[in-house]
Order: sequence, then C-alpha cells, then structure tokens
Amino acid sequence: MNTDYRAFITKITDLEKDVSNSLDHIEWKNQISNDSLVFVKPNFTYPFHKPGITTTPELLEILLAKLKDRADRVIIGESDGGNHSFSADDGFKGHNMYKICSNTGTELVNLSKIPATYVEDKILNKKVKVQVPDILINDVDCFISVPVLKVHAMTTITLSMKNLWGCYPDTMRGLYHKNLAYKLTLLTKLLKPQIIVIDGINALNKHGPMHGEAVKSDLLISANNPVVADSLGTSLMGFQVNDIEHIKIAEREGLGTTELNEVRFNQDWKQYQMKFSVNRTLIDSVSILPFNSECMAKIVMDSPIKPIIYGIATKLKNKDEEVVNQDLKRVSK
Repeated sequence: MNTDYRAFITKITDLEKDVSNSLDHIEWKNQISNDSLVFVKPNFTYPFHKPGITTTPELLEILLAKLKDRADRVIIGESDGGNHSFSADDGFKGHNMYKICSNTGTELVNLSKIPATYVEDKILNKKVKVQVPDILINDVDCFISVPVLKVHAMTTITLSMKNLWGCYPDTMRGLYHKNLAYKLTLLTKLLKPQIIVIDGINALNKHGPMHGEAVKSDLLISANNPVVADSLGTSLMGFQVNDIEHIKIAEREGLGTTELNEVRFNQDWKQYQMKFSVNRTLIDSVSILPFNSECMAKIVMDSPIKPIIYGIATKLKNKDEEVVNQDLKRVSK
C-alpha cells in the first residue's frame, strides 16, 4: 500500500472543479494511464438514489467522465442487494446509470452475474474467506471506492472499506458477516483501492445503512489510501477510530495508517468536524446475534422458520424501517 499518504477535503462550491482538484491533490495520474482498466465501486445499497444513503449520481457522472478522459476502460459495478432484496440492475436504473454511462463512454457490470472465486487467507493469523469477482482480481489496474459519508447500525461507520462488501457477489452475503472486520481487511488487501472519493454532499446521521437522518454537509473528501480515508471519515463524523474494528485491523495488517498527522492534507480537516451518533432500533438489537453468528444467520435468513421470524420482525419495525420495507417490495414486483 502507498505510504505517501494524501487526503483532500473541501466544502463544495463547484462540484466538477472540486472533483478535479481533489484528484490532483492525491496525484491520481500516478495510478492511471491511457491503457488502464479502472473499476469504480459506488454505494448503491438502495434501489434508487436517496441523499445520504447512496452515492450521488451527479458526482459519479463527473468522476466517470474525468476517468474516461485518461483511462482506456472505466467500469462501474455493484452486486445485487442483500437477501435478494433487489438486483444491481434495479440500482443502476434507479441511479440513472445507464444514461450516465452512455454519456461518459463507461461500462456497467452487475458483479452478481459474472464469474467469481473464493479466496481464503489469514488476516492477523485468523483464517477468513471471501468471494470476489474474477475481473476485480485479474484485470483491474486501478480500483476506486466511492462511498457515502455515513453511519452504520452494526459497524458504526460505513466508508471505503465497508463499501467493498458490496463486491461480494452472493446476494446472501448477510450469512457471512461473522468476522466481518477481518473479511473487510482481506477484501481491502485483495482489491487494493488506490483512490477513494467520499461523497459528503449529504452525509447520514443517526442510523444506516438504509435509513437515517440526511445531513446537507456539502463535503467532498478524497484520499490515496483506504485506511487513511476511513480514519478521516470516522473522525469527521465525531467517532474514535480506535473503536472501529475493521480500520484498526487493516492498519495492523499494514494496509495504511490511522495517524492523520502523517497525512498530507490540502487544509485543516478539523474545521469540518461534526458530531454524529448511531441510534440502534429494536430490530438492530435483535439482529446483533445473527450478524455475528453464521449459525444464527442461517436460521434467520435461510431456514424453514424464516417466514415466521420475518413475520415477527415486521411487527417490530419502526416507521423508517417500514418505509425501507415498502420501497423494496415495490421494486421487487
């Protein structure tokens, strides 16, 4: 991983200019040449764009156009929504990606529809296994993660490393959350994100990843290292980096630094610091056990008693969770 750590942050005044300045500051051209294949991973954790929840299409169009001006091929991709909730193709349609890719000369790929391989390795002496599309390991020259600045009910924050979980093509990847921090580190090690652009146009407070309080923060953040990017995003939202397991494990694995004083910034990031929180719901509290146990996840998500469990869960949902449920039902029809 790169040890010349660079990061950029700005209040957005002119998005196209700000994207250009952010990429220049982190020296993006060192990672991309005219024969490069670039892969862009947005956060499409919802079947259509919702501010603070999914990556802003306008930002993606600007970024894709700039990348295509330099690279040979630029591909943007996502996997199907978890637990068969919606397809990546629904997400592409809901974010206007077919038109955006046509306008920019870039390509779309549903990662759940292409060949993939299981990779097993040790992270800090713990053996873990992930599934990864072959193209991301064998063909991509530069991997770019474009997450949203947001909190997460289970992992506290979800930024560039957590965004890589969407590269796991199995729609039932929710069965494999056990040791997630180690698996995210393995994905980071395998995919080697060289450029991170964090969408802070609207950040997400209170809850995530699929509902919460959208905050109009008008921030654009970039970095040339995922551990740096996620340490910065975590600190910007007012959380302690030492409390985020997957970031600390990635640092211990040698994938980057959490020491922001070792990073070359364009300006003082602390002036933009906010104070976010995670307000877990009753459903979240009940979900902690299957989130950390493959056996419990199997019982809840993939067993004969699943309909009974989901029926009970439906009665426990709050208003925001019910909105998500209804949105997903509409898309699946």
